[in-house]
Amino acid sequence: MPVAGSHTVKSVPQLYLVMHPHQCLEQTQTSAYRGQYELMKSILLSNTGNCRVMASCDYLNALCVSQPSSNPIFRGFGIRKINTIDQRPLKYIHLHGQPIRDVSFHPDAQDGILISASLDKTLRLTSLLTDQVVQTYQCPSPVWSCCWASPNPHRLFAGCSNGTVQVFDIRVTSGPLITLSIPDNFSPVIGLQYVPQSDSHTLCPGGGLLVGQLSKITFMSEEPDTTVSPNVPTVEAATEVVDNQSNISVTEGRVSPDLFRTNSNPPIPPVLQSTPTYSSYGLPLEGSLVSLSLVPDSRHFLASYRPSHRLPRVRHVLAELLREETPSSSEIPGDRLSYTCREVHNLWAGDRMKMLTRARLFKTSAADNTLLAVAGCENAGGVLVWRCDTGMRIQTIQPPDTTAENPLIDICPYSTTSPAIGFSDRPMLALLSERTLHLYRWITTDS
Repeated sequence: MPVAGSHTVKSVPQLYLVMHPHQCLEQTQTSAYRGQYELMKSILLSNTGNCRVMASCDYLNALCVSQPSSNPIFRGFGIRKINTIDQRPLKYIHLHGQPIRDVSFHPDAQDGILISASLDKTLRLTSLLTDQVVQTYQCPSPVWSCCWASPNPHRLFAGCSNGTVQVFDIRVTSGPLITLSIPDNFSPVIGLQYVPQSDSHTLCPGGGLLVGQLSKITFMSEEPDTTVSPNVPTVEAATEVVDNQSNISVTEGRVSPDLFRTNSNPPIPPVLQSTPTYSSYGLPLEGSLVSLSLVPDSRHFLASYRPSHRLPRVRHVLAELLREETPSSSEIPGDRLSYTCREVHNLWAGDRMKMLTRARLFKTSAADNTLLAVAGCENAGGVLVWRCDTGMRIQTIQPPDTTAENPLIDICPYSTTSPAIGFSDRPMLALLSERTLHLYRWITTDS
């Protein structure tokens, strides 16, 4: 396996290094973070390809990778569980009739529930404890993305191909609580990232939802509804939420299932009548978006764009979400607030992108605030790894059998837990192509 070294390069353009991966020598790393990822194992998952996305459940030592069914009787798609301790594939769980576009575990709730978004217009919740589907939601169009509203253990979001975002509560089985849509933009929602409220973050304490569409990124600031209304007598009611930049149409539907079928219009529990309100703020980023990743604690996110005529290289924009006050005649403090972002680094890759691949931004460990960005590069036949504090590329990883025609399409950092040693804080990395899963671990090198 070719792995780039850590030698010094001076006056060699970064784009040249990307376009000539076999000739490149990585820039010198600082002593605070010296090392590289090393291959542990490659696992063939599908002879026919069509693996797409993955998510890690660290407390269960499991990776879940989407793949097609190999059973000719039960055609469709599901997930393959991978044991991250033994690095071996486990049970296949059949889930959907069409390809799976996104999967996600709750970042805080250790309940083993995986949500999966599929082109078959469904969002499914699957328990890894029982390997069974526990809830299915129907959506109006193919579902491209999903995420949880951390730390809330009940609320989740589904991004659809028609440009809407469905908001669900897992205690409600009949359908979405509300539907969010951004006027004048109906392109698919390819990425969703939830930003939890944090009073300790002075530059952006507010919470909300980052919505990545093919043509733009929007931040939907979230305000809790503190009012509790009486029982809703109608099946469906609509309200309009307006802010300084655009309108968001919010449709509230009947949300309480009649479990005993004794009431055609059952009352809605007060806890479910209180749904957040959202205001939209378009972020000043341009390009053809393919991926969106977020580190909630720092408010940094990574937006990845495919090449264009104006910028003929794959570009990964590291940005920081900010809240600012804007001039307004309103005496209400909230009306004078707006959201924007600040570009920190532009991380450049090659000049081709055959598939919509996902890049990842993540902390190296819970105790370390160092951010890494990892993104696939078809020109390099692997992935590029950057330190985000400096914008320096520290490694090019080229897994076996990975080429420009067989690129890496998803990236997932993970860690392991064992009864003997407890939680392992060593950074590990899973890289996925259409057929193969590659597992890496971080190895610290001597200075």
